[in-house]
Amino acid sequence: MGTWDIGPFDNHTACEVLAELRDGHFDLDTFKSSCMDSPIDVDDAEAIIALGALATTPPERLPAGLGVEHVQMLRTPQTRAWLRKRMNRAMEPETSPIYAMWETTDELEKWIRSTRAALP
Repeated sequence: MGTWDIGPFDNHTACEVLAELRDGHFDLDTFKSSCMDSPIDVDDAEAIIALGALATTPPERLPAGLGVEHVQMLRTPQTRAWLRKRMNRAMEPETSPIYAMWETTDELEKWIRSTRAALP
């Protein structure tokens, strides 16, 4: 399991996305095209949740090393809507692999609350 806590940045995939954003190697269009299939796999869902949180995090609360310039592309109305739709899909109990993964833990409700709080 790639996840090690419930927050939007508390997993290996999110840490990789943050690193790519910091060094300027994250390509949102490429990422979007890789997430076209449904259901969204666990790694993509973790990345989407992190990106959704970044879309609304105030500049002074962004993770270390990130500024508004790193996340500006996430804050457009179109991208926020895309992220919100995919995050909601990741929380669907009947079809989501990440939901199924969290369902096996005692922290499902905390994960759902954390993910809802990250919705753009």
